[in-house]
This record gives sequence, structure tokens and C-alpha cells, in this order.
Amino acid sequence: MYAVEFETDVVSEYVRIPNFEQFKNQHVKVIVLSESFQTASDKPLAKSLRQPASVPPISFKGDVISSVPASDWDLS
Repeated sequence: MYAVEFETDVVSEYVRIPNFEQFKNQHVKVIVLSESFQTASDKPLAKSLRQPASVPPISFKGDVISSVPASDWDLS
């Protein structure tokens, strides 16, 4: 087992891992420790900056492929 310990200030939802190249394409376990922790009752969680994509409503316009009469199949 190999461990790397470092300290950083969290200013966004991303944390830069030093020398991450040595961990690329590997499964790692990340543990976050904080000396001061505020519970949800002390401070509300910040709203996520991510928003759902704006997409047009879906409408049904009929069958994509219509059936063809058996006489048009040329199976004789």
C-alpha cells in the first residue's frame, strides 16, 4: 500500500492531487479530514453550481418506420 498525505485549502468542489500521474487509471481511496466541522444545523450547504440541461419538450409525431404492404416486398 502506498499513501500520499498533503494539505490544501478547499476553494471549490475540486481538489488537485499532487503527482496525480502516478495514480492515473488506478482505483484510489480518498479520505477528507477537517479540524473544524460545521454540521448542517450550523451552516446550510451551498447550492450546487450545476444546473440541469435545458432541453426542448419531447413530442410524439407517429411511427418512425411505417409498414409496407406485403405486395411491395417482392418475396415471390
